[in-house]
Amino acid sequence: MARYKFEGNKHLSSSDVFCMAPWIQLHAQTNGKAAPCCMSSIKDGNEIGDLRTNPNLATAWNSANMKQLRQNMLNGKKSSICNNCYEHEKIGKKSERHQYNNDFTRYYQRVKNTLPDGTVTDKQVPVIDLRFSNKCNYKCRICNSDYSTLWYEEEIKLGITPLQKDMKPVADEKVFWESFKEMLPGVERLHFAGGEPLFMDEHYEVLEHLITIGKTDINLTYNTNFSTLRYKKHNVIELWNKFRKVDVWASLDGMGERGDYQRKGQKWEKIEENIREVQKECKTVCFGVNATVSIFNVLHIPEFYKHMIENKLVQAERMNLYPLYFPHAFSIANLTPALKQQVIDEYKNFENIFLKSLPANTPVKNHLKAIVTYLKSENKNLKQEFQQKINAVDEIRNEKFEEVFPELAEMMVAIDKVKI
Repeated sequence: MARYKFEGNKHLSSSDVFCMAPWIQLHAQTNGKAAPCCMSSIKDGNEIGDLRTNPNLATAWNSANMKQLRQNMLNGKKSSICNNCYEHEKIGKKSERHQYNNDFTRYYQRVKNTLPDGTVTDKQVPVIDLRFSNKCNYKCRICNSDYSTLWYEEEIKLGITPLQKDMKPVADEKVFWESFKEMLPGVERLHFAGGEPLFMDEHYEVLEHLITIGKTDINLTYNTNFSTLRYKKHNVIELWNKFRKVDVWASLDGMGERGDYQRKGQKWEKIEENIREVQKECKTVCFGVNATVSIFNVLHIPEFYKHMIENKLVQAERMNLYPLYFPHAFSIANLTPALKQQVIDEYKNFENIFLKSLPANTPVKNHLKAIVTYLKSENKNLKQEFQQKINAVDEIRNEKFEEVFPELAEMMVAIDKVKI
């Protein structure tokens, strides 16, 4: 029996560190580091496993670090691997920790059955979230070669030494695939991200394997740039229609020229075309948008949100806003005081005029409040670094920041000319 004292489900209702993720999920990043979820802040050896040294994903389930993480949570102790959720909660944002505790209460008996050393005896893992590679058809300004193969050559030109161009999380793919497929019959939800999952052969191999073994009652979830619905011989809509539910979260940070500048490779017209096609042809898909709020788009989030809602591209409650923390130079905390005040004023007007008439406005109001809280609470003073990063990549890509974002021109003014 576990030594922990359980009073109802107090961990779910009152703890500021407890999360269901270590009891229900395994995640692996493009560099092979395993963690309980994709929000994990992996550093200094706090990962729960490494698929490059041990390609059997199942061994991470009760690794020493995973068991210690569970013990910490049950004892009310913070863990460094969970820092990203702590940061979100600090600015009043609903974190992934909150979401896991809300979505997976039915597995709380596993928590009660946890052994004193943090072991979970049930070996079935309901949720698996894998990054099969860093293969991607975009090179977003806020990204790097760890998550996009297209960044590799540019990083070399910028004087950065990337680890490798094509990153795979496992060293021995045969052992990995055998262990992974053994876990699939017990999986309830399978998450795909990348890189760009819709451009990965492994993604389609998994879907076809699930169809072959009759495991189509599973929930598929995605983080995708949504740039394509077809890859080689595959039409992903035809595959998605065979599954019970497909939860697609498109990573979209803006529309038109501004959006295409941020996410190099994006063609906004094609994004809208893909959304319309899925709405028409794929009834199993529940579509949503995850927008990362940075210096590039913070002033245009209201316009972007309004466009998506008014054109019925997404439901009002299915558009999430996440403040960018890294790279630090692109964080909204690095805006000048004048631009910060402009953001605050525009968000207030947006809430008073547009959101007031919108029935399902609570989620986005909370998102906006968290963005403003972060904006007010941080001041990174990295304007020079911002300028250096912008100018270096602009030169390589033959782009001009000030022409695309004239409203942000003061971010490019010499530091001694503008108070920061």
